[in-house]
Amino acid sequence: MLKRFIISLILLLMIGGSVELFAKDYNKHYAQFAAGLNMDIDQLEPFLKRVSTSILDSGLSVQEIKQILSKVQKMNQNNETKKMGTFEVVYHEKPAKIKMVIEVHVEDGNKEVVIYMFSTQELVDVLDKELLKIEEAI
Repeated sequence: MLKRFIISLILLLMIGGSVELFAKDYNKHYAQFAAGLNMDIDQLEPFLKRVSTSILDSGLSVQEIKQILSKVQKMNQNNETKKMGTFEVVYHEKPAKIKMVIEVHVEDGNKEVVIYMFSTQELVDVLDKELLKIEEAI
């Protein structure tokens, strides 16, 4: 009985340790840092194009931007939130991923979006600076 208990305990510790190591490794490579800003819907396309061409070495394709805009146009419920996708980009000659989520706010026929962009800390810091430029211009 004691032998079974010890074997079970060892197995449990091994499995738990493996899960903990995997979680730490996953979080280190795909940490969820986020940049976000509320903007008018007509500012979304210029923002996505500017990020793709001036900040990233290789950003969102024209087709990916069209798909995002198409999804946002179909969102008409207030506080509706949708994941736009995870996009493969290149930043400082290194592959990176940007996960994008957009929330729509509709009031009196006006549509605004809140864009959330999740990526590595370094890329999110740069995206935050770009979003602040838009906020200051508003």
